[in-house]
Amino acid sequence: MPGWDECQSTIVNENMDYGEIIQQNIKHHARPSWWCKYAFHFTDVSNAASILRSGRLYSRRQALNHNVMLNDNASRQVIDITDSEVISNVRFYFRPQTPTQYYNEGYKHPLLRFHGDPNANVPVPVFFLFDLEKLLTHPDVEFSEVSQAGHRATTCKGIEAFSRFNFNYIYDNTYDNFSITKNYRQAEILIPNHIDINNYLSYVLCRNSIEQTTLLNLLRSGSADALEQYKNFIRVCKEDVFYDNGIYVNSCECNNDSVYVTLSDSYESYQYNRREMLKQGLTELRLVEASICIEWLDDGDCMLKQARAAIQVDIQKTKELHLRSLPVIPGATKLGIRVFFEKKLMCYVIRSLMPSELLE
Repeated sequence: MPGWDECQSTIVNENMDYGEIIQQNIKHHARPSWWCKYAFHFTDVSNAASILRSGRLYSRRQALNHNVMLNDNASRQVIDITDSEVISNVRFYFRPQTPTQYYNEGYKHPLLRFHGDPNANVPVPVFFLFDLEKLLTHPDVEFSEVSQAGHRATTCKGIEAFSRFNFNYIYDNTYDNFSITKNYRQAEILIPNHIDINNYLSYVLCRNSIEQTTLLNLLRSGSADALEQYKNFIRVCKEDVFYDNGIYVNSCECNNDSVYVTLSDSYESYQYNRREMLKQGLTELRLVEASICIEWLDDGDCMLKQARAAIQVDIQKTKELHLRSLPVIPGATKLGIRVFFEKKLMCYVIRSLMPSELLE
């Protein structure tokens, strides 16, 4: 990473274009450098499936109007003080691992969310990556050097304005100057109303294979055409994108008459919980209401029976959820298994009733 007195902005000449500025950023401003190639949109897996089914990414206002925002993962405290013009735009970040993502990513206990706001949570995070150079050529695009949340920051447009951004701060990935770079890390790109994702989409990134399967299964159950169109875009990315500091499902399997769900046990999650509990003077957390929904399916995916079991979960200690003594349903060849924490989807897998067969 260059020193703080070096490369504070990109030096350009009048003949440079967005692509050349991005290439300079790759060389001088970001570790990991690949961040500079993309614009990032962060949302929950249920919203991600809705976006892929429609082929459009809507502004918050239009998503609410069209009833396509299935999981409202924004902090009400932040939204309530954000300029109405801002939420009329589709919003992108220049990078992942923003301060907002730190608090919202993964299931977090309601008492440990941003300012105790129950909406500030993205249980199963998904990143849409869009070609930054293409996006910047959209006729209505604007961008801001710092976050648009709260009172609206100044926006600008054009190659010259873009070149003057402090990319060293925007792409900073250290904690040495976090108090200075915090707001820059949430620099934004804005496009009014909506975009057709096919013009710009590069990847859809999931945190692990279970969450990738969850997104694929949501598409499979809602739109076979969308599944076929986007399945090759949906990847697992284990480094430089997610914080891994919330609870998530690591595995979900069935064996004979039982279902076994394994939860994450990351050091980052332990540290997050410990830090936030210390801030608030908490010594323990109330149990969380979880549920496992089972669907017995035949070869044609027709549902033969459905059952749901409620489970109380101690997110600090519980690492496995078990359902035992499941009934044998004549004609059933597969189990559809959905896990919910507080009615928020954590995973959706389909397993064969043959012990070792995985259905993707």
